[in-house]
Amino acid sequence: MDNLNSYLYTELKNTPFNLFTILTKYIEIHKDIKVAFVGGYIRDLLLKKFHSDNFPQSLDYDLVIEGSSLSLARFIKKNIKNVKICLIKEFELYNTVEINIDNIKLDIASAREEKYLAPGLNPSVIDSSIENDLKRRDFSINSIAYEISEKKLYDPFNGICHIKNKELNLLHENSIRDDPSRLLRCSKYATRFGFRISKDSLHQAQTVINEWPWKYTKNKYGFKFPPGISIRIRMELTEIFKYDNLTEILRTLEEWKVLSLLIDENIKLHNKFIRGLNWIKRLNGNSILFLIKDSNSIEIISDRFLINQKEKKYLKEFLEVKNFLKANEKAFYRFSPSSWTNFIEEKNLDPETVKLIICDGGKFWRNFLRWLIIYRYIKSDKNGKILKEEGWKPGKEMGDELKRLRFIQIDNLRKN
Repeated sequence: MDNLNSYLYTELKNTPFNLFTILTKYIEIHKDIKVAFVGGYIRDLLLKKFHSDNFPQSLDYDLVIEGSSLSLARFIKKNIKNVKICLIKEFELYNTVEINIDNIKLDIASAREEKYLAPGLNPSVIDSSIENDLKRRDFSINSIAYEISEKKLYDPFNGICHIKNKELNLLHENSIRDDPSRLLRCSKYATRFGFRISKDSLHQAQTVINEWPWKYTKNKYGFKFPPGISIRIRMELTEIFKYDNLTEILRTLEEWKVLSLLIDENIKLHNKFIRGLNWIKRLNGNSILFLIKDSNSIEIISDRFLINQKEKKYLKEFLEVKNFLKANEKAFYRFSPSSWTNFIEEKNLDPETVKLIICDGGKFWRNFLRWLIIYRYIKSDKNGKILKEEGWKPGKEMGDELKRLRFIQIDNLRKN
């Protein structure tokens, strides 16, 4: 066993929850079954070895099995000790299982081959071997596996060399066409690890994205994107918002001239847009809605990003208020805090809509921010019970008085 095998074997033995021992036990019972660690965890261990990068402990582990993923998952749950949570979620379509073990995610996939019948559609799958399973993955650096029983290292696409050289290589010439979200992962790895994209992979990305967005299925409502594209792009963006620097990723996509995967061509990464990105994260708002808020067609872009009806409502409210403010700009210059509160609440604007207005950075964004973080929480110094004791009768007049007293409280904040 060479030094690299020895290194990975030692590291994998230290996987949490005594997982390596449990897997070894499963393989001893099922003698013809092969199980391998694969993907991101192996990649990160090799990054640590070759580049001495100080990575935090991984919260995601990937396994591939030449057999039943569910059988292995149930065996792990039965034999794991001293954990509070061990939940199994099965995805029958691809014969994959996700286990949540005390908030650490373990993904188990039955080894398979995939075939994309058309660009962007979900693939058809057949059971296969670990070697063939590696062919379906996105980049060479993620197509490395360590099989446990034989202590064997699989690297069919020279991913180890690419990790050493910090280079991103797509596996085949249709990678981006099959799954455009791979381009998001590519920019994520480039910014997270300091990798550069290979010349061939960049050429593929630019060639495919020049034809984007694609139209596919036509029904009575018009053209529809395959839902697989929307789901994968949305999931990838969600991961990026949580763990990566979205601004740097967008700048990388712009540098590669493939930013149109996400944003209409009329939207540029100018200072105002970057400021909005920072604010939407600061306010814990919906970053996807911010990305697409200025799109030429809400319906088309909503289909592309799997936007639900509630999110469409926020986008439409945002555009209506933005246009109204612009058309009646002078009328708002002398608005008091209570007038802004009344304007926002009479329109029944959702806080998510207000966050979009703030992050858009128009002339009145500070007024909306004050409402979001201060004014909406201010209450009258008197409640209905006190007013009743003072002789007020329940009804509209009492409600108007409570509102008047609340507005006095809000306006007094600026005076104190």
